[in-house]
Amino acid sequence: MSSGKSMMGRGITALVILLSLGGCGGPAPAPAEAVDTSNFTPDEADDAERAALSRCGEVTTTGYCGVKFGMPVAEAMKVFPVKLEGYEALAGAEQSPDVCTELFAVQPVRGVSFLAEARVIGRVDVITEIVRSPEGFGVGTQASSIRTHFGDALGVDVNDLEPDITDLSITEGGAKFVYEIQDGIVRSWRAGVAPTIDYVAHCSG
Repeated sequence: MSSGKSMMGRGITALVILLSLGGCGGPAPAPAEAVDTSNFTPDEADDAERAALSRCGEVTTTGYCGVKFGMPVAEAMKVFPVKLEGYEALAGAEQSPDVCTELFAVQPVRGVSFLAEARVIGRVDVITEIVRSPEGFGVGTQASSIRTHFGDALGVDVNDLEPDITDLSITEGGAKFVYEIQDGIVRSWRAGVAPTIDYVAHCSG
């Protein structure tokens, strides 16, 4: 293995150790700084993202990785394991309190974002295969598996923006999970509460 790859591996290992220690009790560690994975191999980038999210578990009806639906944005930014960018849009006092903003997790996390409205978290969006629902569903899951699991309780709709995409949705507790299906598999998915969970174009409506 080249020295460059060895250093990447040591960095990923150190990240795993740091995050593991943070899960042993006490206050949550400060969000990690961005790690540029552009020069990583696909496997190394996956390992780095998985390490960064190692203490997160699954997306539930209440939220993801300490970020709860209904939680103030400022608090969410403190508890998520990596920095969330996009909060600046909420900082100006002149803005409407109902403003909608998307908060993106920085690298090495490449596929998680949160939608906030009225300065509270309303949903999480997922485009990485690493993050899963309580049933184990996520990006890459066969639509047939979701249909079989939920049966008649599953909602089936044509995506408002892309007619070739089917949205499979299930309401559990006070939250909804929506899986976007393309060519028979999940290409992306989201979970959250009304009204933000139903915005097909994110903050654009």
